[in-house]
Amino acid sequence: MLITAKASAITSGLKDLIDCGDKGTEEQNRVLQAISLSILKLPLSEYSELESINQDEFARNVIDTGIRRKYIQLAIMLELCRHPKSSLQNNKIDKAAKTLCIGGDVLLISRDMIDKSALEITTDFIRRYQKYFLSLQEHYGQDSFNHESHKSYDESFFQVIDSLASMEDKSLGNEFFQFYKRNGMHLPSRTSINPGYYVCHDMNHVLTGYEPTGIGEICLGAFKLGMNDSDANWMASMTNFLIHEAGVFKPGHSSQYEPYGADGDPFDGLDGKRGVMTLKGAPEMLADAYDRGSKCNQDFSIINHLEIASIPLSTLRERFNIIPPLSGIADSSINWR
Repeated sequence: MLITAKASAITSGLKDLIDCGDKGTEEQNRVLQAISLSILKLPLSEYSELESINQDEFARNVIDTGIRRKYIQLAIMLELCRHPKSSLQNNKIDKAAKTLCIGGDVLLISRDMIDKSALEITTDFIRRYQKYFLSLQEHYGQDSFNHESHKSYDESFFQVIDSLASMEDKSLGNEFFQFYKRNGMHLPSRTSINPGYYVCHDMNHVLTGYEPTGIGEICLGAFKLGMNDSDANWMASMTNFLIHEAGVFKPGHSSQYEPYGADGDPFDGLDGKRGVMTLKGAPEMLADAYDRGSKCNQDFSIINHLEIASIPLSTLRERFNIIPPLSGIADSSINWR
């Protein structure tokens, strides 16, 4: 179901949801405009002329469950771009979701953003995130893999990872190795926390061309959500916003995530004052990433990447219809070759 089917209604409804007596912040309006132009394909002139509509009117205009779900996803992205957080906006989105009969873990976490501390939010997030780990880790050796433990890959799994550096130049596997090398990271190993999760996650970084920067992570999450609107991808996209835009937590060294905010005001983003979506060009990159993902012909994020690691990266991008990203604005490190 294409989200563009009800573009005007979606934009008008979102204009209402970000309005807390100020018609939305400058950051929110920049992100909304990018979404409307790049994802919803509205002409700039039409976007500028559209007035907001209330959520009851939106519900009457849009009855398709898939579009309603995408609408709430976009609304939460926009909510996380407001600093400081607003209980009024949080309540508006919560009410809209109930009116549209949309629920899920992401909404529950979003609802906690106002009243709970960073530690409480992080603890609840980790508990909810566990159920999606199986969908977000490398699907290697599925017949023998022990799904009760994220470290239970057999020795052959790590032997394949060790062999990636020696694979043909410009193959997916060698590009994966180069991705880790240029970013100063250690390859997932037998002692890593959830090695299969990071193999899967970073294989998708390589395929899509996004580096592990703040905007690169947010773009990867949006790309995957545009490619496959699964609960796991929605949760993963929310994770990137919580880290790099809302600053609630950060990836941990001894655990998956660690709290990273002051009690009562979890926002602690770029420079402690703002999130990455305030960077020049970031809203356009976000919208472009979602649009790129929607153009793919299958969800390559959940395949066995190690099985295809010897294939040239360019061949795989052509196979999955991964088009080049918008780059050279918010993040000059975007790697596409």
